[in-house]
Amino acid sequence: MSVDSPLDLAAFNPRHSQRRADVARIFDTIGLAPFPTQLWRFVDSADDPRQGADDFLLAIGISPARVQAGDAAEIDRANEVLELLFGIDTVFDRVTPKVAAALEARLCSGDYAAVREAAGAADTFERIARLGRRWPKSDRIAVLDAFLEEVEAGLANPLAIRATDVALAERIGDRLSRQMMAFDAAMQATWALHYSLAMRWPPHWGATEAWIRSSALARAESLEKVLRRDRRLRPRDVDMTIRRLESANARLERLTARINRRSVRNGPDAAQIRRKSALTDLDQAFAFFEMDRTSRLDRSALRQRFRALARKLHPDQAEPDAASQQAAHARFVTLNRHYDLLKLQL
Repeated sequence: MSVDSPLDLAAFNPRHSQRRADVARIFDTIGLAPFPTQLWRFVDSADDPRQGADDFLLAIGISPARVQAGDAAEIDRANEVLELLFGIDTVFDRVTPKVAAALEARLCSGDYAAVREAAGAADTFERIARLGRRWPKSDRIAVLDAFLEEVEAGLANPLAIRATDVALAERIGDRLSRQMMAFDAAMQATWALHYSLAMRWPPHWGATEAWIRSSALARAESLEKVLRRDRRLRPRDVDMTIRRLESANARLERLTARINRRSVRNGPDAAQIRRKSALTDLDQAFAFFEMDRTSRLDRSALRQRFRALARKLHPDQAEPDAASQQAAHARFVTLNRHYDLLKLQL
């Protein structure tokens, strides 16, 4: 297995493209899918592409004769390994060459469990790392920044990630995501209230109201600095600091409410911060697969839909430029994540 881009020679060599298309038709007729990058290395290097496909099946511990004879058990076992290989394509793209070689050795020795566990760990850590794209570095609280650095370090060697580390990282990631949403909403509310009060400040208000406003804003700014700078805050300290920030906002909201009651015209109210209820992961999976959430999942239909999407979204189909390849890999990871989740519903 290679850490190189899965474009290989087929993107530039019509002969390789035709050979791959022939093997894809054979696999599709038998019911084998998806087509991992590793398959094409065998097909491209063999004199006969069919022999290359047989060599590949033998290399992953599958009997070509039994598969060609329509042995359902052997076909199911082959599909299980193919799905594993398809899913770990991106794992090999993320790790260092040394770790990729170690993963390849595990796979060649038949230690599928270790490879599957490493791929699952890397996929989980990659999903957590996307928090960094959701909230740029300048917008994060400091504890999230520190956590993402640890996640990036773990992605460099998924074989070293223990199952307990994965579970703990998921819990921490979920908690930090909730805390970031609360912090983001609180800061948006702070500046919306500040703007509203500045625009609508009654000229007859005196020192008392001005002090309430200035002290609440100063308190909010102080709490924001703590959250953005202190990387060692404990989870409960983060929650408590966000609650104090919301309390400072409440003082500003009371001033806004007084203006609303006294106003003889409809002025611009402070924006109320609302967060749309995000779709659950399962909802997103059904939507990605374009399947009805209310209908009963069928294993055969799910696998057939996965095959169609795998052929359509595999990086082999993308343009060779870096941006297209990066986008294709992102879709590739999303497909596998949603498929794993839907399989759990069977």
